[in-house]
Amino acid sequence: MKEISHPAFAYPGLGGGEGRCEVEVYRLGLVVLVVLRDQDDHGGPSVTNALEQVCRKVRQELLAPHGLDRMRLHWIHWSRADGVASTVSFADWERLEGPRWHYLSPEGFAKVLAAFEAEDPLERWLREGALGVGAWEETRGEHPLPRRRPG
Repeated sequence: MKEISHPAFAYPGLGGGEGRCEVEVYRLGLVVLVVLRDQDDHGGPSVTNALEQVCRKVRQELLAPHGLDRMRLHWIHWSRADGVASTVSFADWERLEGPRWHYLSPEGFAKVLAAFEAEDPLERWLREGALGVGAWEETRGEHPLPRRRPG
């Protein structure tokens, strides 16, 4: 179940510039899932380049006031531009240092979100216009999509 949603969370960059990302926090019992999503116009360093600072600020400003920082935390970085999700682990969980990214397939990401009763991200991206569906043209069969051959 979604606990926190922050569409433009500001975080410090390494060189003094400030970036923004979307943060969604879900809770299932004593387990918390934090999804960090890059913005197309993050305004500063990407989440990838400032991940440790982003996670520490999220923990301090969003999780701690709700007591969620004391629960078991799972982090996912979702690159909007690349359409790729990764689970993130840390060499030092207390300090949130030494991040390691582990690719998460779209199917795996969907299963994790479903387990936390999150809405389907594709549907949300369509609603918010992130995929620009209005600019797509219908092919009317002139350029049919290739069909997969049976394997």
